Amino acid sequence: MERRTSALWAGVLATALGAIGCEPATPPPGPGPAAPSTVAFRDITREAGLARTPQTYDAVVGDVDGDGRLDIYVGNHGERAALFRNGSDGTFEDVLPASGIDPDGDQHGTGLADIDNDGDLDLLVSLGAGRGLIEKRNRLYQNDGNGGFTDIGMTSGIADPNGRSRGAAVLDVDRDGWLDLILANHATPIRLFRNRGDSTFEDATERYGLTGGAVRVAWSDLDRDGFPDLLFGGGLRLFRNVSGTHLTDATNSSGLADTYMLANAMAFGDYDNDGNPDLYVGYGREFEEGVVDADGEVRFAFFAGTEAKGVDFAPTDGNTSAVRFELFHNGVRLDAGRIMCGSTRLPEGSPERCPADMADQLPPAEPDRPGFVLWRDDAWHLRWNGAGDHHLSGILRDAEQPEPIGLSEPTARGGSLWRGLGDGTFAAVHPPGLDHHANTQAVAWADVDNDGDLDLYIVDSGVDGAGGRNLLFINFGSRGFARMPTEAGASPSSGDGRGAAAHFFDHDGDGRLDLLLLNGWGAPPFDHGPYRLLRNESATGAWIELELEGRRSNRGGLGAWIEVEACGRTQRRYHDGALGPYSQSALGPHFGLGPCELVTRVTIDWPSGVQQTENDLSTGRRHTIVETP
Repeated sequence: MERRTSALWAGVLATALGAIGCEPATPPPGPGPAAPSTVAFRDITREAGLARTPQTYDAVVGDVDGDGRLDIYVGNHGERAALFRNGSDGTFEDVLPASGIDPDGDQHGTGLADIDNDGDLDLLVSLGAGRGLIEKRNRLYQNDGNGGFTDIGMTSGIADPNGRSRGAAVLDVDRDGWLDLILANHATPIRLFRNRGDSTFEDATERYGLTGGAVRVAWSDLDRDGFPDLLFGGGLRLFRNVSGTHLTDATNSSGLADTYMLANAMAFGDYDNDGNPDLYVGYGREFEEGVVDADGEVRFAFFAGTEAKGVDFAPTDGNTSAVRFELFHNGVRLDAGRIMCGSTRLPEGSPERCPADMADQLPPAEPDRPGFVLWRDDAWHLRWNGAGDHHLSGILRDAEQPEPIGLSEPTARGGSLWRGLGDGTFAAVHPPGLDHHANTQAVAWADVDNDGDLDLYIVDSGVDGAGGRNLLFINFGSRGFARMPTEAGASPSSGDGRGAAAHFFDHDGDGRLDLLLLNGWGAPPFDHGPYRLLRNESATGAWIELELEGRRSNRGGLGAWIEVEACGRTQRRYHDGALGPYSQSALGPHFGLGPCELVTRVTIDWPSGVQQTENDLSTGRRHTIVETP
């Protein structure tokens, strides 16, 4: 189905501000190199057993059952969660019913990591608090090593009953060998839970100096002092880690302060291979007001205001008897009894339609209670009456030519690349070819073609009712980036939902990073989109993957610096397990090597302070490196 945004939206989305983010005075980047024909992805969702169309925020990936293959957990945000076990035949089986994991609840960010240092992956599941109206408890599942999990969320001290959790991260903030938990809470305080090493946690938020709320969280070692620094999104704020004892707000001194209001997505990655973490910040908004003309349907989403807001529209040809509708209030489908057709409130349980003869009767100036009002004169009109905490969305059928009334204009789109200077500060850079107008919901770095340079993936969440198509940019070093065309297979449709998240991982062990997409973002009824598993079938170079096993450090080696030398070239990575927009996976670092067939040296600076060197590692395989005593 072709979908067209309204004229209001089309004009704003085409501005240079949307292309280059918060610096409209800066010329846009020049054209990049040509897109390579060797990069290709194929959709194998159905044959892999992942063909579902749920509502979701994010997922995590890791070897949950210790069989050497990567599994997937998806919370599915209010719908039943899924734990997909990766079988030996390239297919996935949902084993959640026998796992002991609660499939229900308002699930948001998750974290997959070895919390208790026993050699298997545990699962953190953060929950919302019903728009702040209920108490909840976050879940922490200990892995028993036999395919089962036990929830210790209540006894561990991480329940956070009033926290409206969104993003989650797992890291060793003080480098004591035990992984701590970070929860980014919307409109409620951030939480830092410090691991005591006995399956309990202390709330160390105040002691470490964390304040305010957030929606997302990412972390890296920005000043190369060995301690992880924290970046929060939903109002961008950067906290520098001071020797593991406290965190100090360094947003203003970092150079990132100007991105505060625009930042919606973020990811660290060393795009220029200088050894310092760089940052891509994506601009946009999670929930935004807008109207879409969708070939016989008008789709909309907006927030209530002090003034009446809504949409004017025309009936499609031949539609003179009634307007049919599907209307939602705060994510719940409204019964007709909350809707006025002209001056008449529709009876409870009546069909979702407003007859033309009733709509001719003008509605009262102040309807008796908050709700939708439909009427017509020379055009049809839809308004929401009543200020307050109301998120409105829906579909008007047999309708066209929408005109938004009172809705806010979209924010700037696109994103910006910030080069890390190695001291915790950043400078904006504009490489050729790296420009776009996406409503950026998520960002991921990955070496898609195994040439030794990190490529950039952008999740475009579009707008409610229209969705978007994601973007893959191939990194050509000093020459800039090339945007891959849709035909390359990495940018499938998001279906009826909006793009939510992207995760690169080698699901079949062939050394090429495959791509898992989640598309269930948005306001109802636009919040159900398909999973996509895209198999990487590119012609790529050599590769090596590392699995770290800490002894004095945390078991997963999170927070280690890794240096790989091969054929005279050096790559450096900081091991964060692979962060998503709201979640943290448990993936080992993957290095593309181009034509090089032997890794001369791997040097690991463990969080414990131990430096370890391994020589002459073969390519084309995963190597487990155990920390020396």
